[in-house]
Amino acid sequence: MARNFARVLLAATLALLAIPDARAAWPERPITLLVASPSGSPVDVVARLIGPGMAAAFGQPVVVQNVPGSAGVIGVERLTRSAPDGYTLGLSGDAAVVVRVSMEPPPPYDPRRDLAPISLLAAAPNLLFVANGVPARDVQELVALARARPGALSFAHTGPGTSQHIAGELLRQMASIDIVGVSYNNVGAQMQDVLAERVTMTFASAVTTLPRIRAGEGRALGVSSAERIAAAPEIPTVAEQGFPGFAAAAWFGLLAPAGTPLAVVDRVHRDAVAALRAPALQSRLQELGIQPVGGTPTEFSELIDREIPRMAAVLEGARLRAR
Repeated sequence: MARNFARVLLAATLALLAIPDARAAWPERPITLLVASPSGSPVDVVARLIGPGMAAAFGQPVVVQNVPGSAGVIGVERLTRSAPDGYTLGLSGDAAVVVRVSMEPPPPYDPRRDLAPISLLAAAPNLLFVANGVPARDVQELVALARARPGALSFAHTGPGTSQHIAGELLRQMASIDIVGVSYNNVGAQMQDVLAERVTMTFASAVTTLPRIRAGEGRALGVSSAERIAAAPEIPTVAEQGFPGFAAAAWFGLLAPAGTPLAVVDRVHRDAVAALRAPALQSRLQELGIQPVGGTPTEFSELIDREIPRMAAVLEGARLRAR
C-alpha cells in the first residue's frame, strides 16, 4: 500500500514538473500594442519605431493598433479592460494618464489603480509656432501683442488636457494675458488655420512643426520644455524668455493592465529600453524633436503620482473642469 502511494505521488510530481510555466514561456504569441493616439502622431511614431526592436527581443510580432479619441482616454480605457497577461500593452501620453484624471467628467479608470507602469519611453516638447505674418519674433513680443489686444489672440490645441492645451494655459497664466483656446479634432486642420492666421498661435509637436519651419512656412518662438531640443538648438525655451519654470512637454509611456505578472513587466521593460537605446533609433527620435528616456517602472509610477496633482493645479488656475 505504502509502495503504491509512493508511486502515485512520484507520478503526480513528475506530471506537475512537466507542465510549462506560463510566465516563463511568455510570449508564446503576438503582442498587441494599443496606441492611444491617431496614426502619424508623435505617440504613434514612437510606437512604430520601437516596435521592431521589441518584436526582435520577444521573438514574436508586436502589432500596433491605433485607438484614438478623447485625448487618449479611449485607448487607455481599452487597455485597462484587457486581460493582464502581457499580450496587450499600451502606449499613451500624459493627457490620458495624468491630466484627464483631474477633469470632469473623470475617465472610467484610475491610472494609479488600473495600470501597471512599465517605462517612460520619450518626451516630446512642443514648439510655440506662428505664421510668418504674426508680428512677433519672440515670446516677449507675442506677450506684448496679446496685452495690447486683450481677447483678440488665440491658440490652437488638439483637445482639453493635451500638452498643447496645458502649454497655452500656462502661458496665459504666467504672462497674465487674455488669449482664447480653440480646440481641434485633428492636427491637419489645426495647422491650416494657424498658417492662414485664423488662429494666432499653437504649441505643437516638433514632429509637426519642424518640417514647416524648415520650409519657411512659419516660425517657432520658443520651446515648451525646460531645455532646448537637439533637433533645433537655436530655438530658445519659453522659460529662457522671461518665464522661469515654464514646462509643458508631452511624454509617452509604456503601460500594461494592472495585475500583469511582475516577471512580464520586468521583461517588457528590459527589452523595450534595450530597443530604445539602439543608436539608430535614438538618432531618428532626436531628429524628430523627440527625446528618448527609458526609465524604470518605479520611476514612471512616481512621475504619474507627481504629475496628477501638478496638472490639477494648472486646471484649477485655468478655471477648467477640474475635479
